[in-house]
Amino acid sequence: MYDFDKLVNRRGMGTCKYLGVDENILPMTIADMEFLPPPEVTEAIAKRAKIGNYGYTMMTDEDYEAVMSWVQKRHNFAIKREELLPTCGVLNTMRCSMYSLTEAGDKVVVVLPLHTPSIKSASMQGRIACESYMKLDEAGDYTFDFADLERHFSDGAKVLMMCSPHNPTGRVWRMDELTKLAELVKKYNVMVISDEIHRDLIYRGSKHIMLASLPDMAERVVTVFSPSKTFNLGGCHIGSAVIADAELRERVRAKLYEFGHECGRPPLFSLIAQTAAYKYGENYLDEMLEYLSSNIDLAEEYFADLPISFRRPEASFLLWVDCRKLNLNTAELGKVLQEAGISADPGHYYDTYKINDYHGLQHHFRLAIGMPKALLEPALERLRKRFLNF
Repeated sequence: MYDFDKLVNRRGMGTCKYLGVDENILPMTIADMEFLPPPEVTEAIAKRAKIGNYGYTMMTDEDYEAVMSWVQKRHNFAIKREELLPTCGVLNTMRCSMYSLTEAGDKVVVVLPLHTPSIKSASMQGRIACESYMKLDEAGDYTFDFADLERHFSDGAKVLMMCSPHNPTGRVWRMDELTKLAELVKKYNVMVISDEIHRDLIYRGSKHIMLASLPDMAERVVTVFSPSKTFNLGGCHIGSAVIADAELRERVRAKLYEFGHECGRPPLFSLIAQTAAYKYGENYLDEMLEYLSSNIDLAEEYFADLPISFRRPEASFLLWVDCRKLNLNTAELGKVLQEAGISADPGHYYDTYKINDYHGLQHHFRLAIGMPKALLEPALERLRKRFLNF
């Protein structure tokens, strides 16, 4: 039903991914997609725009119901209306939640590698970021280093900021991993802020489990999510939080207001886009996941026998490419990728928010492959040609 092969030229319209990027370079950096959203989203925005009055707007029962019904249908989780907090997006909500749960000088744990702004969040407003690096399990997949997490928790860390599914590795946390994590959280009375922005983008064979759904965890978790990755609505800056603890929910609401956002009164067209996407976007998402899965298949074919490789992601449209065999530093990797005609995020972006200070060896780079095959295949061919006899 949907055309994911349609090409849209996003250059020259302020698109972050393309700003300052040479015409001959395909950016595979920022985690948004090159696909059009569901047509119902565009139609809903156009219909409202024709009215010609763009005054202040509040969420209606229909808007709340769209969010709750989507989560019930896609994740088998029933949200109570009073526990749903409309927000201005995931990152702002994570930060305001952290500010509500901590004071200056408190320790906040982040699990690395991790989306760079989330690393930065843990050290803002005088908080102390505690870094816990994941380890590889027997299958070669990233997983929590539970001993290291316990070390931080026992040392007084009050909050864990986690990503589920995980960016950049594409992991979908299994029940046994989440159960162990929940046991530690309860043992040390730690609160969790769970970034679940990629949770709709789950491939066959994996299942997203909300940490808040585990026994005795609802009151310990702030779950934040958004339609932005699912439907390529990143520019809309809208999302939701589920906070079961009423007192904490009101503190987060007040903190968001302190920073300029009144919950339940999002930007007009962002709200229209979100509601239309959640009401009409299910078939679109199912088809897009099949298309993305075939994109990953292509990448596996093109990467065969190269000195770079990746573990097939269980979620999202990001490849965490292992380039350790290349033995290249930051500048060298950037030059080689540029010669291949693409740009990608080097791995150290997910180890530190001080991204300009690191110039050493690179272990990974991240590729965003949410794009039509007419863009993806030439990019993969360029990579293969450049690295085949490296």
